[in-house]
Amino acid sequence: MIYPEPLPHGELHHIINDIYMVTGSVEMKAPQPKYGPFKMTFSRNMMVIKQGGELILVNSVRLNEKGIAQLDELGDVTHVVRLAAFHGFDDPFYKETFKATLWSVEAPYVRGFAKSTKEEYYRADRILKPGSELPIKGASYHEFTTSHPKEGLILLEREGGILLAGDSMQNWPKPDKYFNWFAKIMMKRMGFIAPSNFGPGWLELAKPEKDELMEKARLDYSVLLPAHGNPIMANAQQGFIKAAEQAYS
Repeated sequence: MIYPEPLPHGELHHIINDIYMVTGSVEMKAPQPKYGPFKMTFSRNMMVIKQGGELILVNSVRLNEKGIAQLDELGDVTHVVRLAAFHGFDDPFYKETFKATLWSVEAPYVRGFAKSTKEEYYRADRILKPGSELPIKGASYHEFTTSHPKEGLILLEREGGILLAGDSMQNWPKPDKYFNWFAKIMMKRMGFIAPSNFGPGWLELAKPEKDELMEKARLDYSVLLPAHGNPIMANAQQGFIKAAEQAYS
């Protein structure tokens, strides 16, 4: 299998309690044909959970040789977890390079935003469902079951509750260095550039019910580690309860 090449990314760094993060980037076509050949480049995060000598990757981002060397120094990649249905194109690289077990939300691996399983290009070893066991100690799996496709969350029972999210719960107070000029303009216009935000693109495409947004916002957590935007290291729940109240209004 030919894997996508590594895209620009930063250094792997420690966030909290054996959890590391690296911020990378992704490139997408313009959201509407009228914008022609323009592409949006913006950031995405991978979380790395160190568990003894093992590493569990959440929301994978392919790293360059230097980044892979940093991973190797940290431990052995044994598991990869996909929480977002619209993510995952770097998962095959880690599964096949490191012989890792691939866990995924119950959503097919398709290109872009296609929903048909006919376009599926890869399959996970383990499909996650609400209440599924995870390869992470002291963790529980939660799912937006009313969204189509489904979307997962991981809640770690440490530091007052640490919530790991995919496309659903974001925190982009301002564009970072991985945004190109077009993304800075378009994503602000589309509502992505905001703190404690349910992802506008995800809301539009997956259409989760508002009651479920509130249910997940009220999970027992203080820290949010999102796939998109900055970590929120304290009192994260408050912002998302407010965001759930304002959703679809």
